[in-house]
Amino acid sequence: MKDYKNNKVVIDTSTNWIYIGTLVDEDDTYFILEDADAFDISEVSLSKHEYLMRVKKDGVAPNRKKMKVLKSKVVGITLLEDIIEK
Repeated sequence: MKDYKNNKVVIDTSTNWIYIGTLVDEDDTYFILEDADAFDISEVSLSKHEYLMRVKKDGVAPNRKKMKVLKSKVVGITLLEDIIEK
């Protein structure tokens, strides 16, 4: 995880929520993000990937200064820069 720390990451969960922000820390239970966008994909007609392509192009629009994401709900984590724009 050290390659991800202090970088913008995308955390995909087993729910409708995705989280995009700077990974600043983690513990046994949570990933801790700052300047994060917590987004419920069910509120829009875009797929998760379409939303992530827009964020990568336009930048993260944070709606949380700091937040914790429960690791037990996480299905994947990637660097925002690794999102393919296609």
